[in-house]
Amino acid sequence: MAVLTVTLALMLQVSAEAPGGVYFQAHRGGVDEVPENTMPAYEHAWNIPGAVPEVDVQTTQDGAFVCMHDETPKRTTDALDPWDHKKINEIPLSEVQKWDAGVKFRKEFKGTRVPTLDEVFAAMKDRPDRQVYLDIKEVNTELLVEKIKANGLERQVIFVHGEPEVCAKFKKLFEGARTMTWLSGTPEAIKKKFEAMKRKNFQGISQLQFHLRSRTTRPEVVYAMDDAFLKEAADTLRAAGAELQLRPFVFTPASLRKLIDLGIHWYVTDAPQAFGKAVSEGLALPAKQ
Repeated sequence: MAVLTVTLALMLQVSAEAPGGVYFQAHRGGVDEVPENTMPAYEHAWNIPGAVPEVDVQTTQDGAFVCMHDETPKRTTDALDPWDHKKINEIPLSEVQKWDAGVKFRKEFKGTRVPTLDEVFAAMKDRPDRQVYLDIKEVNTELLVEKIKANGLERQVIFVHGEPEVCAKFKKLFEGARTMTWLSGTPEAIKKKFEAMKRKNFQGISQLQFHLRSRTTRPEVVYAMDDAFLKEAADTLRAAGAELQLRPFVFTPASLRKLIDLGIHWYVTDAPQAFGKAVSEGLALPAKQ
């Protein structure tokens, strides 16, 4: 199968070994396989051909950028009272650095710390194959851009936000800035939102993600969104200089092969290792006529 040629604005220098030219966002680094938003999670994703880790960014009380999805540390760390229920922006970095961010996931990750964004960027500097999605929570974007530019990472980050209007602002942060947002809900709701964005020519969007739920899983996975619309959406976005990204909550090698054959080469997953394996196995299947 020919590797998809993406637009210059979206080109990633991720692993050239990505099977079939398929790339996928590793949600929070890969929440099903590693402790989310930790350096082990990001390294895990970077070592999988085609995977790009997502990094959630919060700001501490004293202005440090740290990697965490939730507003509070209770769910993912061993932080104790009074810190466990406080928001990250109420907690100094010195306290955040005391917590264990791995032991709640599995014992072998005991001792894993909440990383700073500086640590992530240090692991990416001079490594153009290492890219990240930056999901912006509470962050001073001017300071963030300063850090990105200081490390020479403008071509290695993709900004993520749930509001297209915010993505449009991110697009203006520096030349070539890339963005991603998502659409969720029923297939009908997604189609309606998609048409509304289409009327604005997907302004400010580099990638648009659809949450893709399944109608049935046995004897095979059948997705709730029909193939014709998915192909049309992918073609329409590509014509506008953007790409369609799918988040299939259930997948098999056969179901992924079908999506890839529609011309869709961007995905997001909670299990990047399992997803990459399924992609490889799917590409080895005979093409359906």
